[in-house]
Amino acid sequence: MGWIDWLIVIIPTAMVMMLGMYSRKYVHGVADFLSAGRCAGRYVLSMGDVASALAVTGLIAYVEIHYKTGFAITFWNNIIAPLTIAMGLYGYCTYRFRETRAMSLGQFLEMRYNRPFRIFASALRSVSEMLANMIMPAIAARFFIYFLDLPHQFSIFGITFPTFLLVIIICLVLAISLICFGGTLSMLISDAVQGMVLFPLLVVFVLFILLKFSWTDQIIPVMSDRVPGESFLNSFDVKNLRDFNLLMVFLTIVASIQLDRRRIFNGREIPA
Repeated sequence: MGWIDWLIVIIPTAMVMMLGMYSRKYVHGVADFLSAGRCAGRYVLSMGDVASALAVTGLIAYVEIHYKTGFAITFWNNIIAPLTIAMGLYGYCTYRFRETRAMSLGQFLEMRYNRPFRIFASALRSVSEMLANMIMPAIAARFFIYFLDLPHQFSIFGITFPTFLLVIIICLVLAISLICFGGTLSMLISDAVQGMVLFPLLVVFVLFILLKFSWTDQIIPVMSDRVPGESFLNSFDVKNLRDFNLLMVFLTIVASIQLDRRRIFNGREIPA
């Protein structure tokens, strides 16, 4: 990588970290740290959701899905859109939850049940998130190693260290520091700014793909060359697809019904 490539990586990262540090001046209490002061609007939440959804782990999953299924499963995934709109209009679970004015799920469980149940639920959640966070930093580290074309090993004073371990440490330090700066408020601000930068870049990227490659001469012939039952274009000919198939679509719909913690904890307060 050249110095321009490194600047493209370092400058946005530094700006995000500076925004996180700057957001500390707006943290005046527990409500600011845990729920962004209960004052985030629709635009900020929407932009933040876009950025958080396109994190490294989500981006890799998105690429893997389309690498294995093409555009065929996209048709069925669109079923989720009206479901999400309906849930947003009717305030499914979110409205009643926020009427309690609880700033965390643990606080809600203690209000609704008792403190021992909150301790049990917190312990269960901590263990599950520890297990999840064992794989996500590893995925991010592998992504950056290959994306930045980093060597797999480096030497300091004659001692060889794996680059994989170093990148994991850097990712964890940056993520934990951003959280400690201002809690949910710093994450919301940094995600929203990333989203505002991301939208124009996505437009440029799409235009580059459309102008660089021919849809009729290059893309369609390759995607059409599939065996029966594993089409990348025909949404009704996907019965033999593995991993990412109609079962995945069903599981995604079920998962979308679960509470979206970001909208619950960071959104504008709904009057009781």
